[in-house]
Amino acid sequence: MQRSLDDAKVEAISADLRFIAAFNAALTAATIALRASGYRTATQLGHHTKAIESLELTINADSKLIRKLSIFNHKRNKSVYDVAGVVSDQDLREMAKLATELQNQVSLWLRKSHPELVKG
Repeated sequence: MQRSLDDAKVEAISADLRFIAAFNAALTAATIALRASGYRTATQLGHHTKAIESLELTINADSKLIRKLSIFNHKRNKSVYDVAGVVSDQDLREMAKLATELQNQVSLWLRKSHPELVKG
């Protein structure tokens, strides 16, 4: 998670790639919560969406957070598959903030719900 968040701060690369890195940090956090709960998604169409939606059941995430991540997932897809330059600086800032918040929520949840999975 942290590596992707650090990559999102590298100003020498495009906002699109920085946004993708921040989104990947959030997706990694969602996947960690899902796997810690004993589940995983199949690598198939829609697996990012399933990982994001699972946050409601794993860490009891707010529906607003899930909605925002879903919107950003569509923006990420557009940036990767359709057209470059669709990510604004504000989108990038919001995605980085959201990824950081989610990382913190998942880390706290892991310490409380699955301390055996946490180092130290």
